Amino acid sequence: MISAEIAELLVRTVATAIFVIAVTAAVGRLGPAIGGALAGLPIVLGPGFFFLARTEEASFVIDAAGYSLLSLCATQLFLLAYVFAAARGATPLRAIARAGGAWIASAAALRLLPPQPWLGLALFAALTALVHRLGAGFRSKVPTDRRDETLGLLLLRGVLAGLLVAVVTAASRRLGTGWSGLILAFPIGYSVIAATVHRRLGAANVVVTLHSAMLATVGLAGFCAALAFALAAWPAGPALAAAFAVSFAITAALVIVRMRSSSVARRNGSVAR
Repeated sequence: MISAEIAELLVRTVATAIFVIAVTAAVGRLGPAIGGALAGLPIVLGPGFFFLARTEEASFVIDAAGYSLLSLCATQLFLLAYVFAAARGATPLRAIARAGGAWIASAAALRLLPPQPWLGLALFAALTALVHRLGAGFRSKVPTDRRDETLGLLLLRGVLAGLLVAVVTAASRRLGTGWSGLILAFPIGYSVIAATVHRRLGAANVVVTLHSAMLATVGLAGFCAALAFALAAWPAGPALAAAFAVSFAITAALVIVRMRSSSVARRNGSVAR
């Protein structure tokens, strides 16, 4: 019989591995814009809050969701920092180091704010508008290239990412609501996706992917905000279901918009020729 803790680690490991592999494959097959949009699915946050809700009181989870919303503000700065570094020729390792430093500095400052969902949403909306506008300037400033990577290495990256997420989120519950929420929303998935896409598909594709992911993060913010609001009135099960529904709806809308934009661009290209 598998213990609850081992089951928790396995679920988070497998979920994150599938997420990283699927999004990277989507970038190659559907294009970086749509692949980036899919990065907003709460595959990492979802299991974390599911297990957190099973072991902690609703008030603890509500505050953790509020802090996760603030952590997503730091994630937007992480994405912008990676885009900035990649566009200027940094290697994946250096880009991750710079982006990670931006996240740590901003998350430490954001932790001083109260975990109020409305405050987090307002700050997140302002930062998202800013970083998306700034990030757009780098989309055409990098060369288009492509690098191959074996399926075995891609699978290994996914599994390692899953293990790291499992360990970090399992330990986060011992750190209180502030660091629990911040760590649960740490962009581990984005980190591995960025490094993998950067190495496999090149700087041009990772810039477009992460610029798209800036909007995709709205789906994660929707998950955290919906969970915080729903838990104030509903049990954990319905609250989590509502949060997942909000996040999936936002992500689906973004994917549809991206697909239509790509279709229009292809038609315009055909007409021009």
